[in-house]
Amino acid sequence: MSSVLISSFNEAHSRLFARASPTTQVYVSFVFKAYTLRTKGDFALCYFFLIVLGVVERLFSLAIDVIADKPGQPWRIFPRACLYYVVTLIRYVLMIAIMNSYVPMLLVTCLGLALGQIAV
Repeated sequence: MSSVLISSFNEAHSRLFARASPTTQVYVSFVFKAYTLRTKGDFALCYFFLIVLGVVERLFSLAIDVIADKPGQPWRIFPRACLYYVVTLIRYVLMIAIMNSYVPMLLVTCLGLALGQIAV
């Protein structure tokens, strides 16, 4: 199963880069740290990270909804606020990552969010 995924990733990546120059590099920023993607391994790691971030964002969004805000229990506001802070931070990281105008990065981010929604 994993060899099929790896071969399909290699094929898709080579087809996307076939239209570009042989020295194509993609610059991606994750708000706090920026990287220049040069090799297939760099792209695979970045894509994996974006998918995981999308899934985590959806799971944390679900956690906010699970912690119900009940009248007379003000101590539930703090955990909800902390989770909302983390979710907002993840959303901004994803937004900055896809603002580099590299279409596969946008598609991978949408895939991660869709997988997270399915997991929820």
